[in-house]
Amino acid sequence: MGVKFEELTKKIFSNLGFNVDEQLRKKLNTAKDKIDIVLNLGKNSLILIECKTVKENGYNKFSSVSRQLKAYTQVAKINNFNVIKSLLVAPDFSDDFVKDCGLEYELNLSLITALSLANILTGFKNSKHKQLPYNLLMRDVLIREDRVLKAIEK
Repeated sequence: MGVKFEELTKKIFSNLGFNVDEQLRKKLNTAKDKIDIVLNLGKNSLILIECKTVKENGYNKFSSVSRQLKAYTQVAKINNFNVIKSLLVAPDFSDDFVKDCGLEYELNLSLITALSLANILTGFKNSKHKQLPYNLLMRDVLIREDRVLKAIEK
């Protein structure tokens, strides 16, 4: 189920106009650290995406996800890339998970539910944009689809 979720998430980001860079992802991945999705924004800037399904162990433990994303960011830095954002995509997030994420200051991390991501894609298809402005993913701890949809309607 996790692999299917990742594949669907890659497809959505690709349909949102992002460069889902599989070659770079494979280059950055190590035996220990396996990044799920790399969005290459050009000029050595990246957005790293981690996908979690409910059934995965540790999904509801922010500390384990945080350690994982920090390790990915380190791998990117060693390879001269700047991670401007980390996103965690999952079916849902507990209130405690959102609160812990909001207190994390080392990672530039936001959370987005799979349903919100799908709804943003639907709204994006009806917009004038060729690529979803990534700045819309930079603001909130828990990305609110209503804000993103309102912004791309303009």
